[in-house]
Amino acid sequence: MKDVNLALTDIGAANELVFDRMVKEKERKLITSVSRSEAFQLERKGLFPSRRKISNRSVGWLLSELLEWVSSRDAVVSLDNHKQEAAL
Repeated sequence: MKDVNLALTDIGAANELVFDRMVKEKERKLITSVSRSEAFQLERKGLFPSRRKISNRSVGWLLSELLEWVSSRDAVVSLDNHKQEAAL
């Protein structure tokens, strides 16, 4: 099976993968760009995919749920970039 580096893959292409798997914290952060504490707070409010218990000391997220969450988010525009574009 070919390894897929999701940090370098666009979300649309990653959504077309035919398998689902568990994603641990380090990869979750790469995919969502959300800190651990912010993800926990959003999860408690029902605004972020729920963690799933892998073992007694390990949790993970379904890749498909994280990709769906990312695609549902609005794009964030940097104010600095917006000001530079307006000046042109």
